[in-house]
Amino acid sequence: MSTKNKIDKNYLINIIEEILLNDGISGLSIRKVATKANISIGGVQYIFGNKEGMIKAVLEKNEEDYNRQIKILLKDDNSKYSQLKAHIEYISKHNDNEEFDKISKIITILLQEKFVFEGLQDWYSASLNSIDTNTDEGKKLRLAFLFSEAMFTLMTLKYINISPKEQKEIFEDLKTFLL
Repeated sequence: MSTKNKIDKNYLINIIEEILLNDGISGLSIRKVATKANISIGGVQYIFGNKEGMIKAVLEKNEEDYNRQIKILLKDDNSKYSQLKAHIEYISKHNDNEEFDKISKIITILLQEKFVFEGLQDWYSASLNSIDTNTDEGKKLRLAFLFSEAMFTLMTLKYINISPKEQKEIFEDLKTFLL
């Protein structure tokens, strides 16, 4: 059996996330991950290659989790804007749980890396470009998408402190008036 099969990659990703949350991106190193996991530096390098590889693994894990949640919310809906509507629903339903908060903080920390920032810009551009703003439906969806992202950012960065009840009401208003 190869070393790659003996080392639990998800365990290492959890350690990487813990380091990011506690020490920031500057505190992340192969040596620190190896020490916390009680494995050799070579073992971490074998799995991830380098620091960028560790960051990409965290992003991939979180993207897989996100895509799994979106698939659940889609419920076999293949309509034109189903993906964007599921994304808005995801933010409205999961914004007050601990795991969502953790993921939000990690992504915010990782935005310091140029390739992460550019990837997010590309995702937003693709999302917005997929909306036909020549229709009322498209115009409302664009507003709903941008509003949900603004709420996500305000809550993640703790610029606003609103109760879970009020968050729910705000997102219900968004869905009622814009979707």
